Amino acid sequence: MSDRNEAGKEASQNAEQTLMTLDQLSQTLEVMSAVVDRLKSHLNRQLSLTQELFNDEEKVRKAEAEQRADSARKLQQESFVVEITQKELESSSKGKKVIH
Repeated sequence: MSDRNEAGKEASQNAEQTLMTLDQLSQTLEVMSAVVDRLKSHLNRQLSLTQELFNDEEKVRKAEAEQRADSARKLQQESFVVEITQKELESSSKGKKVIH
């Protein structure tokens, strides 16, 4: 009889340990799920900020390009051409060669 009692106690203890282990696993999974959710949230925020930053930089680039185009148009409107010609050498110096 005592063998049965001991076996019953041992089985009961094993079952209790198994339940405790399962509870611990459940708690661990809950904590890990919370961590994963926080990481997802953080990553989503980072992606959103990166997208906003990219959009802002794109707007700045477009504004700078428009400014350059406006400046180029103004320069074309205000520009003028200067022509410089060289006076022809005298006919007497045509026969002479100068070596440097």
